[in-house]
Formats: sequence, structure tokens, C-alpha cells
Amino acid sequence: MGTPTEGVDHHERLLTSSWFSLTPALSRVCVFATAISYSDYRRFVADFPGGFGSLLTGQLGHDAHSMTRPRNQLIDRQNGGYYHLVSRCVRRAWLSGRDPVTGKDFSHRRDWIEARLLALSDIFTVDVYGYAVMSNHYHIVIHYRPQQGLLWSDEEVARRWLTLFPPKHPEAVEERIRSLSSDGQRIGQLRERLSDLSWYMQCLNAPIARRSNLEDGCTGRFWDGRFYSKALPDERAVYACMAYADLNPMRAGKTDRIDAPEHTSLRRRLDEARRTPDVVDAPLAPLAFHASRDRITTSGPSALAMNLRSYLVLVEWMSTCLSNAADNEPREQGLPPPTLSNPRSWLAALNSLRRRTGLQCGVPRGMLAFGT
Repeated sequence: MGTPTEGVDHHERLLTSSWFSLTPALSRVCVFATAISYSDYRRFVADFPGGFGSLLTGQLGHDAHSMTRPRNQLIDRQNGGYYHLVSRCVRRAWLSGRDPVTGKDFSHRRDWIEARLLALSDIFTVDVYGYAVMSNHYHIVIHYRPQQGLLWSDEEVARRWLTLFPPKHPEAVEERIRSLSSDGQRIGQLRERLSDLSWYMQCLNAPIARRSNLEDGCTGRFWDGRFYSKALPDERAVYACMAYADLNPMRAGKTDRIDAPEHTSLRRRLDEARRTPDVVDAPLAPLAFHASRDRITTSGPSALAMNLRSYLVLVEWMSTCLSNAADNEPREQGLPPPTLSNPRSWLAALNSLRRRTGLQCGVPRGMLAFGT
């Protein structure tokens, strides 16, 4: 690191190195740092909004700084809870739609992601309540329940793991289950992995990256580093985040109807409601993918109180509040749903989500598939 008398030269070299040339903000810091003393420079870094981590990301404020924190400080591995997860594509090639660079259409990859994120929820201690698969990123709203893994028998842990990583020969599955079940140390390790949210995201993203790279005839990273995760402290935050995800395609200009986008949780709930009208007045339940029927439906008990009918009214109102906002700042418009005691706090929560992820959300006024 050098002695204190070498401090100025060392930090000038460090700031002008390629590793630090990550953002426009840093380039401005490089010029500024060379014109001040080492002690003044240190005070400048300490006082910079968001801390030094914000300089590395080019984003100011506590949210950018919090994204550099260790994952174990962002996710409660003991008690779990509700979380908003986001993963973005690192390359210019889009996950879906027509790539403006290559002219190729990658819409089919959205099917891959949607099917896998739901299929994995049957293996891990994760319940999926909301999602939206976009052109170059996706959102998931999940209920993370790590304690559920402690209730599984050793055989159940082995069976789930082999569903995730099946042996080459299908006839060897039962033998492998017996072998794994008899190894207490190995079962303990697998139980921990199946109760780990980072493992869930790794098993979601890695196969998609390999499959996409194979299709593109290239190698290298497909996803942009770590996935984004943010705890949702209460049901209000959960509903706001679900609406944020479900309205994302409208904000991106893909549609003008809330029931039109293909790869959103709201669309799948509405599809099921058309087949089974009773679910409209049932609490919002987790979503699951049934491979045998090639269909996405709700599955299992719900931990949320709001039903689909009330949620539709909420999404419709929130889309109205965002529809005429030229600066993307939601503004209260129309009559809020009667279930909302403080409409402004809901809009503040939605705006916080928009600012925190830096991704498009929201939209033009949609059309409800079911009236109230």
C-alpha cells in the first residue's frame, strides 16, 4: 500500500488505473483527486454521498451503497421473509424480443426463465408470488422460508437434490436416493443449499446462461454479476412490489393492457381465473409450474390476505397514477381502492422501488379482465 509519504502518488495511480475507470463519476473524481492533497482527498471520499461504494457503482445514496454489502447482511438466512429479486443481462443481446444489434429474436428465452424460476420453487424453500420477465432483466417477488427445509426428511432432501441434478441414468435415481440418505454429513450440506436463496438464483441463472451462450455460439458471462435483493418488510411492500413487476411491460411500452403481457405473474393468475373463476375471490397464492400439464397455476396455501379481485383494483389504480407522469414519478389520480388507508404511502413505496432498481416499471392505463 505504500508509506504515508507515498500516499498521494499511490492514490493518483490507483484512481487513474483501468480498474477504477468504471463510471463517469469516477473519471471526474480522478481529475479532482490529482489536484488536492492526500488528506483532503481522504476527507472528500469520507463525505461523498453513499460512501466510497457509491463511487464504484456510479450511483449515489444509501441504496447503491447497500448493494455492495455481503449477501448474508441482505438476506435473513434464519427467518427468511419476503424479497424482491432482480437479475440483469450483461451483454447487449436481449433475452427476448428483437435484438437491435444482431436483429435476432430471443423471445423464446422468456419461456425458459419463467418455467425454471417456478419449477425451482418446488425444490427450494421459496414461494413465488410475483414476477415479470423483461427483455434484458427479470423481477421476482418471493416468500423465502428457510425453516421449511428443517422439516424435510433425509430422503426428501435427497429426492429434491436429484430432481435438481438428476443422474445420467434415470433407473439409478432410487439407488442414489438411498445412498445420499445414508450420508448424514452430505445430507446436511444439501439441506443447507436447498434452503439458500443464493443457490436458488444460481440454479436459475447458470443453466439459462449456458443455454443462451450455446445458442449464440459464444462464451463468457451472460448475467450482470450479483443478483439484486431487497427485503420487503410488510404486506404493503409485497403488494407494491408485485404491482411494480406486473406493470413493468406496460412501462416499457410493450402493451397498453395489464392483462396482455405474456410473462408476468398477473397474466398467469388471470389465465387461471378464466378457467377457475373461484380463484378471483381467494387470497393470492404462490405460483407453480406443472410440467405434466404445461400450465402455470396457483399452488398451496397463501400467506397473504389480499385476494385477486382486490389486487386487480390496486394494479389498475397504480397504473393510472403512473400513466401521465412524464418524469416517471407516480402521482395520485382518480379514486384509490377502498382498501387503501393511505394512498400516498403506496405511491411512495412504488416510487422507492423504481428508484432503487433503476429499471423501468409501471403504466399506461390498463384494462381489467374482471370487474369488482
